[in-house]
Amino acid sequence: SNTTLRVLGLFHNNTTDAGDEALHLVRYDGNSLNAVADSNHICSVNVGWAPLDYWNLHKDEQVNRGMKIYHLLSLRNKMMSNAKHFDDIDVKILPDMLGAVQKYQIDASVYTDKHYIRHDSRVNPLSIVYEVMRRWDKVTPLYKTLGKSV
Repeated sequence: SNTTLRVLGLFHNNTTDAGDEALHLVRYDGNSLNAVADSNHICSVNVGWAPLDYWNLHKDEQVNRGMKIYHLLSLRNKMMSNAKHFDDIDVKILPDMLGAVQKYQIDASVYTDKHYIRHDSRVNPLSIVYEVMRRWDKVTPLYKTLGKSV
């Protein structure tokens, strides 16, 4: 895993569409939350004098990672499909996941996969929280536990 290369400059290279897609996939694999988390969050790729896309432009690796996760949750929320992708996620990380939605929604409003502007893929963070709390089957037992008096 790369921890030092910040910018890969591919000046005067004729990359193909397949090559561009491979470079994009290394930095943002949106197939799952785990794939996004395992993507490279530190290296941006320049083709000519412009970035190939706008992933990894923030100097903080954790901010880049969080914005990518928020982006994926936003895309899935438009189809209300987040919960069906959570089978491999432990419900114990729910507070962290919801915290990340809140933390990174502000940065994600200006950071997307193709444009450094607000983009239609962004949704209201409350919509993501509502979907997760309403549709994720693993959350239902938590409601019952929290409803009992101790």
